Amino acid sequence: MKKILVIFDGSNFYHGVKRLSKNTHLTNFNYRKLSQKITGFEDVQIEYCVGEIKQNRQSPKTKRLYAGQQALFYHLEQQKIKIQKGYMLRDGSTYHEKGVDVRITIDILHGALKNTYDICYIISSDTDIIPAILDAKTEGKQVVYTGFKGFVSRAMKANCSRTIILDEKMIKECSN
Repeated sequence: MKKILVIFDGSNFYHGVKRLSKNTHLTNFNYRKLSQKITGFEDVQIEYCVGEIKQNRQSPKTKRLYAGQQALFYHLEQQKIKIQKGYMLRDGSTYHEKGVDVRITIDILHGALKNTYDICYIISSDTDIIPAILDAKTEGKQVVYTGFKGFVSRAMKANCSRTIILDEKMIKECSN
């Protein structure tokens, strides 16, 4: 039996879904169903990588974002999805996600070297992870790029073992 790992880049996934299906809410999305649809396997290990929002009691916006992310985390845990957290770096009034690409890279490499997966599905268009993908392929692993219709990374497509494109229909089928 094949060992399957699916890695969601949370921010990439959020933006991709919102481009295809604006009314889809990720706090009640069936991530496991989507993973099964793209892999063809029921028994899959799933990770969701995202920058963790810290609550600032003086900021109504961070309170709201924090509450939403906690609801998402609860929903992911209910589906037995491992949450890998980066952090959010504040630059003036703007926040930037940090550490998520590194976490994804580590998980790709660690799994390839420790033989915890045969096929890794990456739901991200972030090209910063390509060196890890190439190293995993050198270890004999398949790495499948999963992108979004209309927003396909040519670099990811060229460097992965194969490509799957998510469309609006697939997203809506996994919305609860």
